[in-house]
Amino acid sequence: MKPQVVLRPARPGLEKFMGGLEAKVMDIVWANKNLTVKRAHYFLSKERTYAYTTVMTVMNRLVKKNFLTREKVSHSYQYTPVMGREEFIDYAIAETIVSLKADFPVAWDKARSTSKAANKGGKRKSP
Repeated sequence: MKPQVVLRPARPGLEKFMGGLEAKVMDIVWANKNLTVKRAHYFLSKERTYAYTTVMTVMNRLVKKNFLTREKVSHSYQYTPVMGREEFIDYAIAETIVSLKADFPVAWDKARSTSKAANKGGKRKSP
């Protein structure tokens, strides 16, 4: 199953597609391939103090949203990203485009024709 994509255009970077703390957690998980809540808490606490339970809640929500998978290893859970960072960004952009095109077909066609006209006018001729 693929992650849920929700677009928040006014937010920066990955926060366009997820919450701020979720984006920080995902960056840590992507950098480490898989890790426990304890390890994610350690990395996050270098920047700011977060309660262990807050990090655990965020990671469990990321599992529910299909950003992470969770597997029991010994006495703790290992969290692993469903897809890599670049793969997620490509997927999120594609999903957003498909959704906008489906919801606003007339505006989509206008935007495409405006974009094509702008590209035609902006091309330089080679000498």
